[in-house]
Amino acid sequence: MRARWAFVLAPIIPAAVAGYNLHINRPQMPLLSSFIFMCLVFYLLEAIIGIPAFHVLRRRCWRHFWAYTAIGFLAVFAPFLALCLARWHASYEIGSVLYTCALVGIFGAATGLIFWLLVRPDKDPVEQLASDFT
Repeated sequence: MRARWAFVLAPIIPAAVAGYNLHINRPQMPLLSSFIFMCLVFYLLEAIIGIPAFHVLRRRCWRHFWAYTAIGFLAVFAPFLALCLARWHASYEIGSVLYTCALVGIFGAATGLIFWLLVRPDKDPVEQLASDFT
């Protein structure tokens, strides 16, 4: 049950920050629209990459926060880098593209870390079950 709530709640803060950043860079886009857009992007990436990754991590008993953070980073960094390279223009500098992709990847890492903080897979399952009933 905690994983379901974590799926819903984890992307909200990073999407709000990313949506605000999108609104600042594109003032014609309203703040609420940019927040909703970023939430949809984060939920889509979380559904496509995050849910299968969560099940693989659980099966392999990888319970450390860095695994969830790294997967969150790569889940956003890799598609954004592929999108940037697909729309490559000769005037783009590779350093600025990588910087932008890394910045966007940090939002994914924050989502992964928040997800880990809400699910807390490092705790003993018996202890979690007992704490859910009290």
